[in-house]
Amino acid sequence: MREVWPVPGTRDDKYSRGVVGIDTGSARYPGAAILSTLGAARSGASFIRYCGTPEAKSSIIDRCPSSTFGPGRVNAWVLGCGWDEEEDNVNRLVQHLNDGVPTVIDAGALWSITGALWSLSMRYLPPGCLLTPHAGECARLLGVPRADVERDPILYAAQLSWKLGAAVLIKGSIQYCVVGPWGATGHATPTTKGAYAVNSDMIVYRAYPGPAWTAQAGSGDILAGIAGTLLAAGIPSVMAGALAASLQAMTAIRHMGPWSPDQLAYWFPETVGWLVG
Repeated sequence: MREVWPVPGTRDDKYSRGVVGIDTGSARYPGAAILSTLGAARSGASFIRYCGTPEAKSSIIDRCPSSTFGPGRVNAWVLGCGWDEEEDNVNRLVQHLNDGVPTVIDAGALWSITGALWSLSMRYLPPGCLLTPHAGECARLLGVPRADVERDPILYAAQLSWKLGAAVLIKGSIQYCVVGPWGATGHATPTTKGAYAVNSDMIVYRAYPGPAWTAQAGSGDILAGIAGTLLAAGIPSVMAGALAASLQAMTAIRHMGPWSPDQLAYWFPETVGWLVG
């Protein structure tokens, strides 16, 4: 991690370091908007542009006052955390995929991928995308039992990666980030029962393992924000997923205990400072 974590130089400014666009949360789940924004801010985002639910705006200003609001330039998107499944999320996802920038796709946005790709007449997601499902979400996307994904997370992460042309981070006690050999634009050959052939050319990163304290609601929202910061800084999607999960795990080890996800995020700068030396 020390060698690849993005560290700004003297010639960098808030734009050259990458603008993170965040469209998360809903009237039903405004907390996800706050957590994903906090994850981005506390992991080193130089410019955050929040474009999500208006219900979260005042809280985001309180917790992350440097955030900006409304449309504009972005280098990477964070989408899906806290999206209400009763809303029109397909059009919400289409709007951002049209930008063609690396995108973290989490939670509610995962279920909109098929519809969004159909609307855009695309077979695969744009280059540089990162999906962040847990085992149950990965199983639902592939139409397989959750137990199968839990038994062999690398295999099924690879199948999902090949199916959608994106990196896949399987969240859990041991976290793997997987991408196929094409980077993010290739394809795989369907086999029986909708599975996808996987070969030895795929890239697999194992995130640094952390304590079970981090198995909490909201941890995934924070994680998505971290990954968005890394994508905006130009880190490849498969590495961004592993680095984001590792930062969360390392911070939890350095500050052991039942910290809530937002509390743990306040220690991220210390961990990054220790990491880059």
